[in-house]
Amino acid sequence: MSTWLWIALPLLFVVGLFVGALKDTKQIEKSVKKNRDKMNLKDWDTEESKKDNWGVPPGEYHADDENKKKEDDKDDKKKGTRD
Repeated sequence: MSTWLWIALPLLFVVGLFVGALKDTKQIEKSVKKNRDKMNLKDWDTEESKKDNWGVPPGEYHADDENKKKEDDKDDKKKGTRD
């Protein structure tokens, strides 16, 4: 009998979680349908067509090149051969 309790109680708990989640999602769906006109929904077609402007054109900035220039400047200062 004890073995059945160890099996059944966790299963009932898991089933209860799933049933609770289903009830919550149905309640959320109802509230979304009810308040859809009050929400600020984005039109994803226009959002995807917008160009992301990160400030640097692609292919022009390379962090490795900048680090290399700094190292070259340090080497030139040590040698005294900087222009």
